[in-house]
Amino acid sequence: MKILHPTDFSECATHAEAQAVELAQKLGGEVVLFQALVEAPLYGEGLLNVREAEKVYEAQRAWAEETLEARAGQLRRTGAKVSWRVAVGVPFEEIGKAAREEQADLIVMGTHGRTGLGRLLLGSVAERVIRTAPCPVLTVRQAKGAAAD
Repeated sequence: MKILHPTDFSECATHAEAQAVELAQKLGGEVVLFQALVEAPLYGEGLLNVREAEKVYEAQRAWAEETLEARAGQLRRTGAKVSWRVAVGVPFEEIGKAAREEQADLIVMGTHGRTGLGRLLLGSVAERVIRTAPCPVLTVRQAKGAAAD
């Protein structure tokens, strides 16, 4: 079994990661840690030129890759089979694409549990993934007592 675990490195995502790893270990599978980077326009009244913006994006990608490799290394030391990947684009679209490319059997991701106006304004990546994913999606709610964003 292959489990795709999209992460934003939040506490909520870390809780979902634990669930993904536990499932993979019990089922003899593997986990693919995944992060979708968004290259949003950098506004600054002309303070950033294109080259400076590219440096920001390159630094963001390098940080994500280093962080994912470090986390994968920690999990491998516990006996888990783990790999990682990074993509750039609209998060819910990139998660679906990665699930297809990895031939994932399951996506395990956190949800912040936003409701009402927060959900309306910010949308829900998890909800969009559920609607468009090529495989089942297990959402893991933010731990009780943790503040929702």
